[in-house]
Amino acid sequence: MVNELRDALAAMQMAIEVLRRPGDEASRASMLELLERQIAALRELADRNDAVHRASSEGVPCRVLVVDDNVDSAEVLGTLLEQMGHEVFVAYTGARAIEMARERRPDTMLLDMALPDVSGLEVARTLRRDASLPPLRIIGLSGFGSDEHRRRAREAGLDDYLEKPVDSATLERVLGAGS
Repeated sequence: MVNELRDALAAMQMAIEVLRRPGDEASRASMLELLERQIAALRELADRNDAVHRASSEGVPCRVLVVDDNVDSAEVLGTLLEQMGHEVFVAYTGARAIEMARERRPDTMLLDMALPDVSGLEVARTLRRDASLPPLRIIGLSGFGSDEHRRRAREAGLDDYLEKPVDSATLERVLGAGS
């Protein structure tokens, strides 16, 4: 989420610099349009952030959708989250994850990036395009942690990206249960 905020602010700063210079009206109109898009993106980011903080504030459990095609991994992670006091739902495919997100309306999704039917990136993109969904925090889980993987996850709309295996302290920190 922080990287999305920085990207939006950088784009807005660039647009402001262009608008300060004398130039043609087409450039000014283009920059105004960019600023309007960035403001809308920042509003959406603020709404998502508010929802995450409401859901993860002290003592309030999150509704977490765990998505992983490895049944054992999904079950272990789900059990750990339940022991932390969260309400947990589990899906083993990308298609089912999209259905469950619409049905169960979780606060947070822990999403494996390498699903057999639909990639985790496509699941995230699909959910971000669905205006009927309330704000949803999407945290990617992957065995790959390169800058390129993280960039692609951010571009797909993920709020955070964790490398597997994830320990309980990291989960608590990310979900806000430990704060």
